Amino acid sequence: MADNGIERAVIVESGLGESDLLPLPVGRELLIEHLLRTLSRHGIREAAIITGENNARVAELDMHSGPEREIKVLWKIAPFYCGTAGSLRLVDEFLSGPQFVVVHCNLYLMGLDLAKVIRDHCQSRAGVTFVAYGDEGREDLENIEIDQCGLIRQINTLHSSRNRRRRINPYGMYVMNREVLDMIPSGGYFDIKEQLVPAVRAKGISVRAHVVNQPAYAIKKLEDLLELNKRILLGDDTNHTEHDRWSTETDHIVIGENARISPTSYLLGPLVIGPNSVVEDHVQLIGPAVLGASTILEKGSMVRESIVWSRARVLSNARVEHSFIPGDAIVPEGIRLRREHQARLGSSHSMMNCHSRTSARLIPWASNPWTPAPKYRRVKVAYHLIKRAMDVGLSLILFLASVPLLLLIALAIKLDAPGPILFAQRRCGKGGKEFRMLKFRTMVPDAEKRQDDLRDHNLVDGPMFKLDEDPRITRVGKFLRKTSLDELPQLVNVLRGEMSLVGPRPLAYAEMKFCPSWRDLRLTVMPGVTGLWQVQSRDHNRFSDWIKYDIEYVQTQSLFMDLWILFRTIKVLLKGV
Repeated sequence: MADNGIERAVIVESGLGESDLLPLPVGRELLIEHLLRTLSRHGIREAAIITGENNARVAELDMHSGPEREIKVLWKIAPFYCGTAGSLRLVDEFLSGPQFVVVHCNLYLMGLDLAKVIRDHCQSRAGVTFVAYGDEGREDLENIEIDQCGLIRQINTLHSSRNRRRRINPYGMYVMNREVLDMIPSGGYFDIKEQLVPAVRAKGISVRAHVVNQPAYAIKKLEDLLELNKRILLGDDTNHTEHDRWSTETDHIVIGENARISPTSYLLGPLVIGPNSVVEDHVQLIGPAVLGASTILEKGSMVRESIVWSRARVLSNARVEHSFIPGDAIVPEGIRLRREHQARLGSSHSMMNCHSRTSARLIPWASNPWTPAPKYRRVKVAYHLIKRAMDVGLSLILFLASVPLLLLIALAIKLDAPGPILFAQRRCGKGGKEFRMLKFRTMVPDAEKRQDDLRDHNLVDGPMFKLDEDPRITRVGKFLRKTSLDELPQLVNVLRGEMSLVGPRPLAYAEMKFCPSWRDLRLTVMPGVTGLWQVQSRDHNRFSDWIKYDIEYVQTQSLFMDLWILFRTIKVLLKGV
């Protein structure tokens, strides 16, 4: 037992799909092995790991937390993504002790004295302790403001377009008291930083920061994973434990059990070659590089500064440089891959395919799953050019054709209730650039001021606000909302180049703070008048659905999908009428 008595921890996703990182390599071990071993070393005896629904890797992960470990593991599959705090409600009974530890599942922990963090938490009698690190020279998008006593004033999670504070940054680990669980609503989305902390402080419970000197390494994309493995292989290897299935050779080359390496191959360390892997004749393997278990490098192929994961196959004379090749992938003969970090076509085994929760849309690996990068870039440029031409053409036609209808709606709004005809609100476009989004006014003029008084009756989670009978909506407004005719003025935003016909719903910056990974991804594309979330989940109220469909659209957008969404929108509108 740890000196402080805390023996339980929860490993949670800080963003949708992050649990897919757990079976990926960090040096000669998997990320899940690293996290469990680190927690065990600091006195944690039981850990709950919360993964996404239908996660295809849960069984494989379970094998790596076997009975030989000192730490007992509880696997919990979330029915939907419910945020960092909402996930804790799923393991309420597991968290029976007075305190517990929460860790983001995308962290590689370096030099952290967790025992000291827990000891300071217990001594300070705080309700929540944030582990944070100070680095004044680092331009990070997350930071914590604290006073001289270590009490937290404010937590900021920013997009690059809003980044102004760069002092103390969240580590991705927390120590909490059991009492804070009662402040987390069940069955919905709830975030630790943006929702739980304000709720805890509102109850008069202190939230403190424990500042450490060295940051954790957060894996947010596959480029980060590649960079981390380079650091581990080129740096101090003392953070890893020896294992029966590995043997260390000269020149910093670690070879797994039953691996077969041709004497005519050329190996330059540091390298990790997984168990049962095959390196054939005249292969060039240049480190830092990691080969997963049962990987095959065929005759004459080259792998340089890359990760080729379990059961992948690099065919003859193919070249892989500075890339990540996911498990079970096949790199075709003679192809050159440089700085490739995910599958172009998607896969049930693609670890970073965050929309894999909707498996019906996945395309299985074909014999030639890779598209050469130059061709892919040309296709992407062509798509955006055609999409913009379609936006301008269709918007202009729709706007001109609907002028009589626009005038009729304007007159109806003016006669129905006092106030302006149009409602303009600042929303975030691509890259976080703000613009004034136009809509027909459907509410009374002071609707935004009255929202705080109605918040206790909100029926949805996350940043959404919805009431069964919203008293702020006018009579004409009810009809306009039901038919979505209030969105027609956004055709002007499309013609201005601020929006597209199809894309994620444009939101104010404050409405996206609950899930930064979702926010950052959706701000990489143009917002749309209609989108996948609107046509797939129009009558559902879960914030997790919104996140899922936005991510799916951004990662799989195509001209075919845009046309499908437009036709689907017409069908939904006709049904509403």
